[in-house]
Parts: sequence; structure tokens; C-alpha cells
Amino acid sequence: MKDEKELKSQLIKCLERFESEIYALNDFMAANPELGREEYKASQAIVELLRKNGIETEYPFAGFETGFCGKINPKKEKRAVILAEYDALQGMGHACGHCASGSSSVWAALALNEMRDELDFGIDIIGTPDEERRGAKCYMADEGIFDRYDFAAMVHMGPVSTVDVNMIALDGLNIRWHGKASHAASAPEEGINAFNAARLFFDAVDMMRQHIVQEARLHGYLRHAGTAANIVPDLAEVTFLARAPKRKDLNGITEWVKDCARASAMATKTSVEIEPSGLPFHELYISESGRKLMEECFKDISIEPDNGTVGMTGSSDIGNVDYHCPAFHPIMSIGKPYQCHTLEFASVMQSDLAHKAIKNSAEYLITLCVKLYSNDDLMEKIKKEHSEYRKGRFYILP
Repeated sequence: MKDEKELKSQLIKCLERFESEIYALNDFMAANPELGREEYKASQAIVELLRKNGIETEYPFAGFETGFCGKINPKKEKRAVILAEYDALQGMGHACGHCASGSSSVWAALALNEMRDELDFGIDIIGTPDEERRGAKCYMADEGIFDRYDFAAMVHMGPVSTVDVNMIALDGLNIRWHGKASHAASAPEEGINAFNAARLFFDAVDMMRQHIVQEARLHGYLRHAGTAANIVPDLAEVTFLARAPKRKDLNGITEWVKDCARASAMATKTSVEIEPSGLPFHELYISESGRKLMEECFKDISIEPDNGTVGMTGSSDIGNVDYHCPAFHPIMSIGKPYQCHTLEFASVMQSDLAHKAIKNSAEYLITLCVKLYSNDDLMEKIKKEHSEYRKGRFYILP
């Protein structure tokens, strides 16, 4: 393989060929936002672009109609995976910037494919639908899809450029209390109030907060609690999320939340059903060597990362990938201090600012791949640190 600097320079030069197509792809997705597992237009547009440029692409992929897997140098044993997201948010469009993030992944893959004969490694680009809700990466990870890779990488958009990403573990629950309807004025004593159970549940959860790890997050909302003021509610439904920095802490917290639901049912003589709203999301681990590498990649593309500033706190299925191979998930600034999941963030997704962030992110991904495959010792060190962190760690379904 060529010298690291020479190869990186040539790859970044290759980006120019696809610039107009990538910006058009991003703008198309931003103008046509699609919810998770409904990203038919986005996935089709991406796959057409990959195939048009000679990348063999499986579509659909891994049981997901809007998933795909493109392969570059498919016979190479050394392989990494670039991840692409492209789902939007309900009522807010691309307020998480997945149109831009996904476009940058596609752009990096196209450039790497242009110089595939110069590479001693292979790259897959996997389209991972539905990050915002049920997390396709969770299901793919459980199927062992990421076990074969040296590492996984993507770049997310945010208010600052940073390696400090606080992706914590998450469990989602759907909770339903069943009571008995009756006339609220003439025969309230014959009713069993499911709404009261839900109210009591939220009070119980609030009392948990003092006694769990400080960084944990508990939040939910009432989806259904009756149909009329003069009828005792016979059904109450809650969607609830529990989060904590580490899976080992969250397992106990989630069980406690479920105990609150069971206790509120007991106290109100209702019955309760508790179901997971999807697979668990795990925390993303950043090793010391991995952190230094990500900082170097920013500097190599002439961006000074905003060290010490957390670019995003939340949860993502990237953590599930990280249980199987080291995963890199830096944040690239969109040039405005807007937070993700806001209409302000969505408003810049078709702007020159977004286009610049996409280009920076594609250059970043190329730099990361070349650096790691040019330094076997660093690759092994990161793998070792990752393996030591994950050793003995486990999760349970909520």
C-alpha cells in the first residue's frame, strides 16, 4: 500500500469527482424525510449511486427492506465497515442530520472504491435504517454481522466538532395498565382506574432518581389514559426510556422501573403488561488510543476539535456495534450552535454549511481508514483496549 500521506491525499482528491452528486443526494433526502424502516426513497437513491459507480451492493440487506451492504475489495481479509444512517424524525424532518451523515459515508466509500486497487484492505458500507426508534444496528449486531470487521466508523453532525460523544445505554419500555370502566358519577366504586396506576408509576419513578447513578436519565410520556371525563379509565399506556452511562448499571435501573410499574398496579388493583419497545441500546466505549486517533484525524483535515465539550449526549445503536468491534462516532460541526433534534438544526440541512460538514466528514472517514490500516500496532492496541473493556460485560433484555 502507498505511503499514508500520499494515499490519503489522493483519496481526498478523488472526492472532487462526486461532489455535486453527493450534495444532490443530501438535499434530496433532506427534502424528502422518511421515518425509520420507511426510508425507501433514501435507500434507493444511495444504492443507485453506489451501483452506478461500480460498488456491488446487496439490497435489501439483513432482513431490512431499506438496509443495504456495498462491498469494496470483497476478497480482502482485512475489512472495516462504514455505517450510513438516513432516517428522519417524526414531525421534524432531518433534525438529527442523518441526511448529511449518511451522505458523507457514501462519499467516503465512493472515493475508496476509486482507489481500491491501491488498498490492501476492504471496506463495506452498510446502510442501517431506523436509528431513531428501534435501531437496525442492534438486530444486525445480534446476528453477528459486525463480528468480521476490524472496526466500524461513521461521523455524526452536531453543534461542535469533537471526539467527546456521550452515548449511554438505553432501555425502552411500553407499559399498559388494565382496569375496569364504569360511570364516574353514578357507579365509580365499580370501576378500576388505570390512569391512577400510571400516575402512581410516575411518582414512584421520581422517587428513584435520588438513589441511582447521577448520570442516569428517566423519561417517558402518557400515550393513553381514558376516553371521556365521565368514564373511569380502563386502560393507560406509557412509553418510557431509562438510560445510564454503563449497561451494568442500567440493567438494575430498568428492573427497578418495572418494579414501579408492578407496584402501581398492585396498589390500584389493575393488571399491568410490560414489553420492551425495541432491543436495548448499549453504551459507546472510546478507548484512550482511540480518542487520540480521532483527535489526530481532525487535525489532519485542519480542524481543531473542541476538546472537553460534549458534542452530544444521548443513546444510539452504534453502542451495539461497539460490543462486536471498535466503533468510531465523532461529531462534525454544522457551523452553527444548534442542537440536534431541533427545527433550527433541520433548517440548515440543505445549506452550504451542511455541504461543508459533509465534505469534512468524508475526509475524516478516509483519514481514519488510512491511518489505522497504515499502523498495525495502533490497530492491535485499540482492539486490545476495546476487548479488555468489553470482557465479561453483558446485557439483558428489558
